[in-house]
Amino acid sequence: MKLSHKEKFSALFDKHYKRLFNYAMKLTRDSVVSNELVQETYIKLWEKIEEINCNDRTLESFLIVTLKNKVIDHYRRVQAREKYTNLYTKTISLETEMNNDWELIKEIDLVYTSLPPKTAEIFKLSRDKGLTYSEIASKKNISIKTVEAHISKALNAFSNMLKSYL
Repeated sequence: MKLSHKEKFSALFDKHYKRLFNYAMKLTRDSVVSNELVQETYIKLWEKIEEINCNDRTLESFLIVTLKNKVIDHYRRVQAREKYTNLYTKTISLETEMNNDWELIKEIDLVYTSLPPKTAEIFKLSRDKGLTYSEIASKKNISIKTVEAHISKALNAFSNMLKSYL
């Protein structure tokens, strides 16, 4: 069967289209995608028709294998697109989180600079170095009540200036 004529190709199209479409539909569950994949399969047949032994069995096998490969390629493209979309979403999320963290760090630094130097120093000894109130009091030669007052002052400043982060 020589398929150099448009009529014969059209007859071949009509003969196998519905079965190929149903096969693609079964695999993709999407009629638009299935139609596109079947169309691409027929385009490939048109391009390779001279190289194919033109009996019905060979043509049918060619169409099915080509369609199966088109479906596999489609799924690979979808998976790659999803992978990069997910990666993009995670990157944007991480970038936003980093920006928020950076903003918080800047706000914390702003709070420290707004505190009197002695209050900031005592607060850092308590929170950054982990010293107890009595250790700070003996290190700075001040009373525990004074340490408590400085810590309370610092906590109030942090609480007021960082309300939007709480």
